[in-house]
Amino acid sequence: MRTILIVEDEYFIADDCAALARQAGYHVVGPFASIDEARPHASAASGALIDINVNGTSSYRLIDTLIAMGTPVTLYTGYDASTLPKKYAHLPVVTKPRGCGEALGILCKQMSVAG
Repeated sequence: MRTILIVEDEYFIADDCAALARQAGYHVVGPFASIDEARPHASAASGALIDINVNGTSSYRLIDTLIAMGTPVTLYTGYDASTLPKKYAHLPVVTKPRGCGEALGILCKQMSVAG
């Protein structure tokens, strides 16, 4: 079973994302409301749905780790894609309040391409 790492600090959004991923047949790691809590689980993830700002902490280092491992990442955030560092321009960004289902759908497509 493929595993999706969810890093999101807003409880209801995180819960919704996790429920949708489980309904789609994925194992969910998290959701985590802390980068430090999520980091040890990165290596087990087949894909990751990540907020940029998690309880005031930037998730960029975690994103870099996932990218280095070849793990597909979709950013689900309140930040506009144009405000993100250029090195993340290749990552899909779904801006809240658009639904988590949209972000999850994009991540699932990335995961199917990655094999």
